[in-house]
Amino acid sequence: MIFFEAEFCPEAVLRWYHERSTGHMKNSHQISLKAKKHLSAMGWSFWYAPNNGRRELRYQSPDGKVYYSLKTACKSQIDGGGGQEEIRVKVQDLEPKQPRKRKSLSQEKQPLGELVQPNPPKRGKKLKKQKKPRKNQTNPHVQRSSKRVREGPLPGSSHRQPRNILSWLIDNNGVSPLAKVYYRNKAGDPLMKGRITRDGIQCDCCFRVFGLTAFEAHAGSNNHRPAANIMLDDGSGSSLSDCQRQVRDSMIKSSKAQSPQTVKANSYEYENDGLCSACCYGGELICCDRCPSAFHVNCLGLKEVPDGDWFCPSCCCGICGIGHLSDDSFLTCQQCERKFHVGCPRKKQSSDLKNDQTGKNQFCSHSCGQVFSGLQKLTGKPIPVGNNLTWTLLKSAGCSDGDTEHTHGVEASAENHSKLSVALEVMHECFEPTKDVYTGRDLVEDVIFSRGSKLKRVNFKGFYTVILEENDDLVTVATVRVYGDRVAEMPLVATRFSHRRRGMCRVLVDELEKNLMKFGVEKLVLPALPATVDTWTKNFGFSQITDEERSKLLQYTFLDFQGTIMCQKLLKTEQDL
Repeated sequence: MIFFEAEFCPEAVLRWYHERSTGHMKNSHQISLKAKKHLSAMGWSFWYAPNNGRRELRYQSPDGKVYYSLKTACKSQIDGGGGQEEIRVKVQDLEPKQPRKRKSLSQEKQPLGELVQPNPPKRGKKLKKQKKPRKNQTNPHVQRSSKRVREGPLPGSSHRQPRNILSWLIDNNGVSPLAKVYYRNKAGDPLMKGRITRDGIQCDCCFRVFGLTAFEAHAGSNNHRPAANIMLDDGSGSSLSDCQRQVRDSMIKSSKAQSPQTVKANSYEYENDGLCSACCYGGELICCDRCPSAFHVNCLGLKEVPDGDWFCPSCCCGICGIGHLSDDSFLTCQQCERKFHVGCPRKKQSSDLKNDQTGKNQFCSHSCGQVFSGLQKLTGKPIPVGNNLTWTLLKSAGCSDGDTEHTHGVEASAENHSKLSVALEVMHECFEPTKDVYTGRDLVEDVIFSRGSKLKRVNFKGFYTVILEENDDLVTVATVRVYGDRVAEMPLVATRFSHRRRGMCRVLVDELEKNLMKFGVEKLVLPALPATVDTWTKNFGFSQITDEERSKLLQYTFLDFQGTIMCQKLLKTEQDL
């Protein structure tokens, strides 16, 4: 399989098709490459096929159609309706083609641009039924969203300015620059006064600038509650914690008012993927009867297509691996998110496991209960890692179980939301905007704030966010989801442009791996862009995951991206050390 870096450039597709049709070609190599990058961003795949002793490039659309030239592939993309709306260039009036059922593919050469007719489907095999795109959905048949890295900071952006709670409050009108503040003691009397800046609080006595934690220490206090005790000196009686909570409540209210569609579990009952969930190729696929997932027979390790209804590994019991789980016959593990029959844990006859089934938390194994407990203890606890750096694991309180304010505390909940919002800003600085192909929402925002869904592939409730701060300035962010002791995934990692080549990503990942090993997690996986595979493999000890290894993890729904390469790193547990 050939990978082209995903880049949104519909102009190149139109220009290549138009100039190839007219015979007037300029900068053909550059335009060809840009056209292929755009097709990659739209979910196309590429591979070489032998033909009379030569290798020829093949182009496969997201719905499984194979084309033998870039010109016919570009024509198909234009016919799909995207090209003319994405740019204001009119090449010709093209009638959109009517949706067709997905066809199976063979390796025999066919005339250019024509489809290979499928074999008659066997009983139990579903062919995808394409429907008109939903609102807010440009291409519903692309299985995964694209992850596009920014090559550099946007012109006029504030990439060199600090990313901290104070800068976030200023940007969201929570506080005013140069506003007067003071740190209060238990009696409410001022211990130290200063003014708010983006870099921190400038002390009135020495004119030095401190982060919130450092200003608290400068005031001679060790309460470790800076935001709650730093007060606005304007007579309002508001603390910085109050300001954080006001901004948070305003953002949540605005988000609910503008929130796009919510995807229910059965919204795509008849719209299965056009790509295999294991290898990302199209072709003749077995479609799950419960979720949109689809697989090749070989990728599942099966010899033939099963008869009757078929359910993918993630829709089967995570303990016994058997059958369809009706709504009243299964539970979902609180940690690894695998479904399991109500009676399967009892069959293990484990007293430890029975203890894990008490209360509202349900676990499929004792190890999942231990991982869950360890993560809960670690969340929200800053860990000094040297050189004024602090590593913290965060979890969106709004998506946790129970009463958010009661469980986390009013102040901690507000500060947690503030830091996650700053983490989202760092992600947006480093990645192009990515909308989920199912929900139309900002994918990164849904992951950072651990938003859940009944549809498994857009259920991000299990995600945590790891941040690395330098003197309260956030420099590196990563998202992580832990599937019990078997595997953890880290789909998004970002370091601010102004802090790159300083080893910040190394510090964050090393501390994450150390804590995962304490929990007994066996491996860490991530979807790497082709341009970064060497960095992850040579500098961080990862390796590209094989098809056989991937097939053993099909029961886990990883956050994967179009055009990425799945890599893994085996972790040594404490028992191995």
